[in-house]
Amino acid sequence: MTAVSFTACRKEKPLTASSTLTTVDANGKSKTPARLKKLNAETKAWLEGKNVAVILGYGYNEEESISEITQNLNENFGVETEENKALISVFVYPNDFMVGGKARLSSLLDLIEDKTLAGMIILGSPEGLHMPLSKLQDKEESGLLPYPVFSFFPQDDVLGAESTSDFVLDYAHKTNQLDTEFSGFIPDFDLNSLLNNAISSMITLREPLKADQNLIEFVKKLFNSKKNVSHYIDGETGLQSINHFVFE
Repeated sequence: MTAVSFTACRKEKPLTASSTLTTVDANGKSKTPARLKKLNAETKAWLEGKNVAVILGYGYNEEESISEITQNLNENFGVETEENKALISVFVYPNDFMVGGKARLSSLLDLIEDKTLAGMIILGSPEGLHMPLSKLQDKEESGLLPYPVFSFFPQDDVLGAESTSDFVLDYAHKTNQLDTEFSGFIPDFDLNSLLNNAISSMITLREPLKADQNLIEFVKKLFNSKKNVSHYIDGETGLQSINHFVFE
């Protein structure tokens, strides 16, 4: 199955599946993805009709990566297609952000306009993506988004990513590189496991995380204790970020 088959929902084609918690297999039969089978009835009722947006940016927007990530997400949670509803809505930068032949980050607002989000995960955030996220925050009376936002390996402005995400997670050696773009390769690292744990945690949370002393423990659990996670320290100021972490 190619990455194209998992692209985000387009308005011109109706969604035929009756639930965002089931998918349709090759034989046209409905089935419940692996991780959603484990949810209790009350959680399933809360999650019905909602989506988790997954944005694939730098380091994760090549065809091979898109295919691998979306197939994993489809197996565990269900990925929305043009024909069928599902929990996960995948958007690829720059492909899904093109307007008049140019990639526009502001398109994010249009992509999620008709969705009720239970959370958002951003992989390899392109520079400037924090700006449309900031606009979404401004629309909220509290100034905060009503759902969790996790940013992994961003190429965006550090302060911007921190201010628009519950937490930012980076590979420790990436933060020491002079290259402006991240290849996405991390030795001895299972991205799919991290994503699956992150989405399962979002479903359990149902609300944004608090930026307090417990935040680092939450992030550590996403790795099943297999990585050393620490606070990010700004190289110029020496200040430690409360919601930005690195692992190795």
